[in-house]
Parts: sequence; C-alpha cells; structure tokens
Amino acid sequence: MSTFTRFSAEEQLRFNKTATAFYGKNLWDTLPGFRYYIGSENSNEYVDVETGFLTDGATIPRFLWWLLPPIDEYSQATTLHDKLCRTYTITRVVNGLPTTVPVTRKRIDEILKEAMDVLEVTAWKKKAIMLGVNTNRIVLNPTTPKTLAESIS
Repeated sequence: MSTFTRFSAEEQLRFNKTATAFYGKNLWDTLPGFRYYIGSENSNEYVDVETGFLTDGATIPRFLWWLLPPIDEYSQATTLHDKLCRTYTITRVVNGLPTTVPVTRKRIDEILKEAMDVLEVTAWKKKAIMLGVNTNRIVLNPTTPKTLAESIS
C-alpha cells in the first residue's frame, strides 16, 4: 500500500430523486462512506464522509458542465470538500482519542487540492477547479459552516 494520503474506499454515487426534488438541485448519495487521511496514509488527521452523505458534486456553473461536469474524476475530492464546508472540522487523534478540530476555509481548500492530487485528477481540471474555489474563498470570504440548503443555493 501507498504511504501517501489515500481514501479508505472508492466512492460510488447514487442519484437521489427525493432530495433533488426537495432542494431543486441534482444531489447524489455517497455510497459507501469513506475516510480520507490527510497528509499521509493512516495519519492522525482524517475526515469521515458517512454513507448517504448528500453531495451536489463539483459546484460548477451549469454553462460550464460541458467542460467540467459536477460528477467526474474529481468527485470523491469534491464530496470531501462538501463535507468539510458543512462542518469546518477534521478529526485529529490526540493521546489516542479522536478529537474534533476546527479548520479554516483555506485549509479546507488545501485538503481539496491534496485529495485531487491523490486521485490524479487531470492537471487542467484541477487548476480550473482550484481557481474557482480560491476565487470563491477570496471574494466571498466564507468563515462558517453551511447547511446543505445553504451550500447548494
């Protein structure tokens, strides 16, 4: 096994008709849940994305979907990013105990980039996504978690 950061399972997404109808935006269930180790494999920092976690994939304007669709090779990384944006926390093992630790939006976006590196996302796609993510962070300056409804509006 690799000694680099990894996902604990491959992501599969299932279109959720009920949530899509309710929220008015395409949403998928994450199947199965997965753990993402930050920095190195089996590190003391990780994020758990639970089975059934709802994601909209990459939040990309519809007119660009022909170039960067919401679901693509980067989907597991963008699902992780969605989870982090709704919690602004990671888990860190401290003295053998899992501890919830707050993180900044900048750190969340850095974890997204790292996750796309792990997935070996095509370079131009990764750059385009990070340009959008970094622009959003700089212009809107998000500092607190968003609910599902807020994150897909």
